[in-house]
Amino acid sequence: MSETLVQRVAQRFQTFTEPFLDEPGDSFAYRLKIEHTGRVRAIAEDIASASAVSGPVREAAVIAAVLHDVGRFPQYKTYRTFRDAVSANHAALSVRHALRENMLEAVPTDIRRMVLGAVFLHNVRALPDTLPPDTQSVARILRDSDKLDIYHVMLEHFAQENPEHPEVSLDVQHHPTAFSPAILDTLSRGQTGDYKDIVWVNDFKLMVAGWLFDLNYRRSCELLRERGYLDAIFDTLPDDPQLRAIRQRLTDELARRLADDYLP
Repeated sequence: MSETLVQRVAQRFQTFTEPFLDEPGDSFAYRLKIEHTGRVRAIAEDIASASAVSGPVREAAVIAAVLHDVGRFPQYKTYRTFRDAVSANHAALSVRHALRENMLEAVPTDIRRMVLGAVFLHNVRALPDTLPPDTQSVARILRDSDKLDIYHVMLEHFAQENPEHPEVSLDVQHHPTAFSPAILDTLSRGQTGDYKDIVWVNDFKLMVAGWLFDLNYRRSCELLRERGYLDAIFDTLPDDPQLRAIRQRLTDELARRLADDYLP
C-alpha cells in the first residue's frame, strides 16, 4: 500500500475540514467527525490487513475511510443535524465534495472507482448485489469499520446522564425503559434495524447492536468481541425479558460468525 498516496488524501481531508473548527458556535460536531474519521481509518487498515485482500483493495479501503464522512461537515454547517432524512444524504455529499476539492488527485483510476463507489454506498441499509467484486470488498471493509467506531462513539454518548450533544444519537427521544416492537421484530429475524423505526434512545441502542448482522469480516467480529461492545450496549438497556432474548440471539450470532470458516 502506498502510504504516500494515503497521506496525500489525508492531508487534503485535513485542509478541507480544519476551517470548520473555526465556525461560530460549538465545534464539537466537527471535531467528533474528524476524530471518528481517524479511528475508522485505523480500523479499515486492521481489517484489510487481516483479511488478505489485494493491495489495491486495501489501499482503496483506507482512502475510502478517510473520505467517507467528508459530507458531514457541509451537512452540519447547513442543517445543524446529522440526520440525513431531514437534511441531505451525507454519503452523496462526501462524493461531491471529495471530487470538488480534488481530494483524489493522483489516485489511480481503478482505486478512485472503488473509493467513490464505497463512499457513496457506505450508509445504505444493504449493498446491491451487482457491485464489481473489488468495489464490494472495499465497501464492506468501510461499512464494517464505520459501524465498529460508531459503537465506540455511541457508548461514550450513552454513558452521559444528560448528554450535552443530542445530535450524536440523532436527537431521538430519551426514556429509561421505552423501546419499539418494530426494532425487536427486525432483530429477531436476523436483520439490521431501520432508522425509520427509531423513536426512543433504546431503539437506537438496539439498532446499533443489530449491526452485527451486517458485519462482513472475521476480523470485524473479532474486534466487536475484543472490545465488548455488545455487552456494553445491553448493560445500558432495561432488564426486560424481550431484550434478554435479543441479547442472547446476538451473542449466539457472534459466536457462530467467529466459528464460520467461510467468513473472509
